[in-house]
Amino acid sequence: MKLSVVIPCLNEEGTIKTCIDKCIKAFDELNIEGEVVVSDNGSSDKSVEIAENAGARVVHCKEKGYGNALKFGFKNAAGEYVLMGDADDSYDFLEIPLLYNALKEDTDMVIGSRLRGNIEKGAMPPLHRYLGTPVLTFILNILYGTRISDSQCGMRLMKRTSLNEIKFKTTGMEFASELLVEFAKHKFKIIEVPISLYKDAEGRKPHLNPVRDGLRHLFYLISQKFV
Repeated sequence: MKLSVVIPCLNEEGTIKTCIDKCIKAFDELNIEGEVVVSDNGSSDKSVEIAENAGARVVHCKEKGYGNALKFGFKNAAGEYVLMGDADDSYDFLEIPLLYNALKEDTDMVIGSRLRGNIEKGAMPPLHRYLGTPVLTFILNILYGTRISDSQCGMRLMKRTSLNEIKFKTTGMEFASELLVEFAKHKFKIIEVPISLYKDAEGRKPHLNPVRDGLRHLFYLISQKFV
């Protein structure tokens, strides 16, 4: 298995099939063997049934939280490389080849940059785009020596061997920051490619709490510098 796409999922019946279909098309374009692993975090809608019918392998994470769902998905993924992305179709999985083709022998992570790519009007609130994400990215770069433009981008491609060297601890949205901090501490090479971001589906209730989760990211970034 060359590539595993891990998608954390909580009540995403409206978009999960679209995400899976795009992943499979990307595998075909790259002419590689791939799998889609949906890490379900306790969905009460038809997400699981739809995902399985679309060709994904569904694993059930009992521990709540974005970080828990991703870690469980990583653990159950079989690929040499692992890509993470959201189930709401805000990231375009047809762009998987952009990340995959950027890989080099010494690359441990390819992270997307929405800020250097294309952001659909209304896809990212101004507070996130012009304050929250730039500030968190600046702090990450200053404290840990990274050189990226969008630390909050949730579409990332990673080497399995690199992931296996890290013992992750966080369980919630701050897991996105922990990934980058740990890759930086391990001196793993991170490169960045521009990607697109699209609006959530009409009527979808966001899982992100901007203030609470932003503060969790900030506290994690600062606290880990002194551990």
